[in-house]
Amino acid sequence: MSNVVIMVWMKHLDAGFGDLLRGTIYLHKLSQKMKFNLIVDIQLHPVSQFLVSHPHAFSDYVVQNKSKIIISINPPADSIVNQLRDHALSHNPNPVLITTNYSDNHHESPSAECKQFMRSMLLPNEEFKTYFNDMCNAIKIPKFYSIMHFRLGDHDVVHKRSNLEHYKQLFDIVNQNIKRIPNLHIISDSVQFKQYLRRVLHPTLTDRIIATNSVHLSYPNSDINVKETLFDFMLLTNARIIETHSVYCWISGFVQWVSYIFNVPLINLKPKIKPMNFSNLTPAQPAQPAQPAQPAQPAQPAQPLTKPIQPVNQRMKQAKSMQSMSSFMKTFRPTSNPTSRMVFSKM
Repeated sequence: MSNVVIMVWMKHLDAGFGDLLRGTIYLHKLSQKMKFNLIVDIQLHPVSQFLVSHPHAFSDYVVQNKSKIIISINPPADSIVNQLRDHALSHNPNPVLITTNYSDNHHESPSAECKQFMRSMLLPNEEFKTYFNDMCNAIKIPKFYSIMHFRLGDHDVVHKRSNLEHYKQLFDIVNQNIKRIPNLHIISDSVQFKQYLRRVLHPTLTDRIIATNSVHLSYPNSDINVKETLFDFMLLTNARIIETHSVYCWISGFVQWVSYIFNVPLINLKPKIKPMNFSNLTPAQPAQPAQPAQPAQPAQPAQPLTKPIQPVNQRMKQAKSMQSMSSFMKTFRPTSNPTSRMVFSKM
């Protein structure tokens, strides 16, 4: 009887990168309870181009038996447990092949052992290390930085429909923070929103918008943007703190599981922002030039921090007191430029 379960990372319409991390964490926890050997196989997912390969005894078996992979996306509670028990009772000598986004507790932080296991799955290969270092040097990512992340969803990213009213609400949050928090950088899955910010932010602040084309990796055409999406992900893993907003009622898994796996403090901006009104969506028109939002006016002196932002600074102080945000930091080394971002080591 086989005592092996293989979590197969593969593209699925309802399973982005964060979803696969969530499902893997669940299976790892389950492996401790049900006493099976968990293997993670990423060769069928496009991120495998840029992460360190972990060959195993069943690598060929996975490729040859893709039709036998159990697709357990958004399954009922206990569904996976019951399937694994049935497999064990059948005395099937082959490993279980499964892909899932399931978690029995989205708010539970993984164990220390699980975090280490997950980090071992997310090591960049040499090609991506070079790309990451070059990108960081080109956009001048500093050694220490924080991230503000905006997940604007399918209406904006897939259907290219923007909501200017909502953009203005988000701008107020961005503008308030980016002037007061040193080295704060902006990440978003919406190209339209980042273009909007470039038009309305003070010109001296626009270099803090990360100009990648990051997408939800479950989208059919997402393969061409895998490298840039993974760049955003790796930036998040070493941020001092992450503030996040999503148009959905849940925190984006893209940042939530980074926070859990790499011990990065995470703050949800949702309570500060009004719900999105989808009736105001209009087709994006990136080709039309927009007028700058009074760039000629001198910047106003920074005011004392308001009460809603105090928790952010408290968390940043907490983060700075840590010797290392995660063991993943050990794979980085500083360049000769003291202002540059820590980069991937070639060791």
